[in-house]
Amino acid sequence: MERIVELVEDALAGGLGSAAAVSIGDAGVEIERFVRGAVRRVPDVGPAIDESMFFDLASLTKPMATVAIAMALVAEERLDLDAPVRRWMKKASTTGSVRELLGHAAGCAAHVEFFRDLKLGVSNPRAALVEMAATEPTTPPGVHAVYSDLGYITLGALLERAYGGPLEQAFAELVAAPLGLSARYSGIGPLPTAAAAPAQVTRPSPIRIALPIEQAIATELDDRGLVCGYVHDENAYYGGGTCGHAGLFARIRDVATFAAAIVEAAAGVPHGRFEPPVVNRFFTERAARGTSWRLGWDTPSPTPGVSHAGDRWPRSGGFGHLGFTGTSLWLDLPRRRWVALLTNRVHPTRHGTADAIKALRRGVNDAVVEMLD
Repeated sequence: MERIVELVEDALAGGLGSAAAVSIGDAGVEIERFVRGAVRRVPDVGPAIDESMFFDLASLTKPMATVAIAMALVAEERLDLDAPVRRWMKKASTTGSVRELLGHAAGCAAHVEFFRDLKLGVSNPRAALVEMAATEPTTPPGVHAVYSDLGYITLGALLERAYGGPLEQAFAELVAAPLGLSARYSGIGPLPTAAAAPAQVTRPSPIRIALPIEQAIATELDDRGLVCGYVHDENAYYGGGTCGHAGLFARIRDVATFAAAIVEAAAGVPHGRFEPPVVNRFFTERAARGTSWRLGWDTPSPTPGVSHAGDRWPRSGGFGHLGFTGTSLWLDLPRRRWVALLTNRVHPTRHGTADAIKALRRGVNDAVVEMLD
């Protein structure tokens, strides 16, 4: 553990964000957890963080919220992975299936800066973002996998229709409450008092209610000011705050609890709404040939020096996901292990830290394997 703590402290001292949290699990149980750093570096040095602080998970929203909701709906037979996207999203450009959206193989573009139009002002930014993402031109589905925020924006809206209510309500009911998570979306207005009909799901203006600043760790200082308590991702920020690709905030213990539930369910023990056959289906099926992606989870590259999982993380039974703000979660299903690393590497700027966060992720994961083996 001394080596792991040293890696994190050296990264922070070298300017990689201002805060970090680590959780390590083995045999389905968390064995180590620690936090380091401060809430912010600018405009002044903030207070030291503790385990109650919320990190912007960025794209860890995909597996921890969107994919998790899909798992629960499939288990309840409310969602068919083989159903065409257009069953739920009639205007969608893709002719692919729900499975292909989950596996980044629906032909959707990787990323489009929709926020440049959204920030000019629209009456319903959430609906506008979904329509932009869903109707953006696509390529034929099932041919190649391209990691796609647009696909997951579309998928989040599709899940709302399958569930029959807002995405944050689906997450709260199907994922957070059964597992006892405090994780939540931020930057949205008041929730509807009742679930809207699938075709009527809407969102109020995004910049109304934030996670209280005293509970949130800052991300970037940009033309929005210091982003703290609101989602960092610009499309999510200007598009309603609650999206399938980004928007979830969580404490390190939330990520640890989620990881434990997933590895235990994959081992055959139901946790919350996670049913073992469904969970294992998501970890084994692909939506395109030759892709490293399963349904919502990536696998480590076999090429030495490439994977953010490090070189020692197992290639058989190893799965994970990254988040742009500096977050990551890697699972070792056969050994029921995990490493969760949360940072705010985009603070005060996203520029110049890509190599450092990759080195930290690789170093921590390799050190964990050395410690546990």
